[in-house]
Amino acid sequence: MTPSHLAGADGPETVGAAAVPGKTPRDSDAAVGLREGLEGRTRAILERPRSAPSPERAEREKAVVHECRYLMRLLASRRRSCGELRERLAQREVPAAVAHEAMARVDRAGLLDDAAFARDWVQQRRALRALGDEALRRELEKKQVADQLIEAALDAGESDEEQRCRDLVRSRIGDRDRERLRGERDGSHRRRLSRRLDALLTRKGYPGDLAVQVISSELRSAAEVRGS
Repeated sequence: MTPSHLAGADGPETVGAAAVPGKTPRDSDAAVGLREGLEGRTRAILERPRSAPSPERAEREKAVVHECRYLMRLLASRRRSCGELRERLAQREVPAAVAHEAMARVDRAGLLDDAAFARDWVQQRRALRALGDEALRRELEKKQVADQLIEAALDAGESDEEQRCRDLVRSRIGDRDRERLRGERDGSHRRRLSRRLDALLTRKGYPGDLAVQVISSELRSAAEVRGS
């Protein structure tokens, strides 16, 4: 805080009297006295001894900083949901007040974004594991992401679940399967393959009716003899 700043708070007319030449000696003396008084107040404020924080407060601040660093290490590897981070702090048995303050500071730093986390999660799990929407929804609910953010993430980007289901089924029907499907008479291999594919789609979170429809049409297509 400077004398000019303090002077500005006392009114523009006194400052103007000191700044404008041609004032009477009495006006100049008043401005000088005012300036000296303000300078004295400034020195008093700056030199006022500050009380040291209590040991309890200092220890709490140390704990908060420690947990902030822990959260930032977690976030350095990938995005994480707020619920996931709170759960990790709970697992570390961090006191509630310390956990709340650490989360608040990380949030103020712009490092928490559940909407972006949900979008990234859906995109990556679809690409890497070919998961259906129901499996993705369960995973995000487990990470305590809000329902509206989950639905927005599922609707974003490539949202054609049937096409993703077909791509997955086609990738699991190999050339040997196609040969056996085209040559068999009793349909035994088709039934075994259908059960295996149905179990796969169930694990991946695709709806049962969609799984039946896709498996049936893709096995029928695989069994067709292609023209030369």
